Amino acid sequence: MGFFDGPVPPGEPEPERPAFVDLGPPGSRYGDDGPPSDWYLPTVLPRVACVAEGPRVRVMFTGWEVWPEEVALCLAVFWRRRRADEVYGDSWYARPGAGALRVGLRLADGRRVSPSDGEPWPAPGDGERPVVLREYGVDPGSGFHRPVRLLLSAVPSGGPVTLVLEWPDEEIPETAAVLDTSGLGEAARRAVGIWPELSGPPEQAAL
Repeated sequence: MGFFDGPVPPGEPEPERPAFVDLGPPGSRYGDDGPPSDWYLPTVLPRVACVAEGPRVRVMFTGWEVWPEEVALCLAVFWRRRRADEVYGDSWYARPGAGALRVGLRLADGRRVSPSDGEPWPAPGDGERPVVLREYGVDPGSGFHRPVRLLLSAVPSGGPVTLVLEWPDEEIPETAAVLDTSGLGEAARRAVGIWPELSGPPEQAAL
């Protein structure tokens, strides 16, 4: 008898086996704003640093989630007060002058990206993916903190990355923090493929 085997309780029928539907392979890798989480388990590189603070708020950098061709920058925002209109629960970046938290990255080659950017223009050429920064995986957190994940559509190389934040409502002026990017390339190679027997997402196969 196996560990989970046992007699059926008196008066109860044998349970019927459920029916299953074959889902097929996961879909496109770049079909939405999130990482390829249906295909890979990322490598997690913990880093801990306070990257901005105001009288009643702290913004902490907690590390990287590293995918084969993308990285997620992980933040944790802690506060001791909230706006009465609850905008903090819905929007973490806004048009200039709105007063909400704004974030961006300055890459080693001088390029700047932010979640508030529109679609890249001019559009990239055939087969070229634009470098963009987007928030994903919205987590409500608690009444006193919220995790924030920002997905960068490239693995940084060639030097450090600078995180720039500004939060007028919380008396945080424009603040720059250099992030440790050491080991990102190796971490990308160590991301675990969940379905090695499949050829991979269509875009990855093309690349």
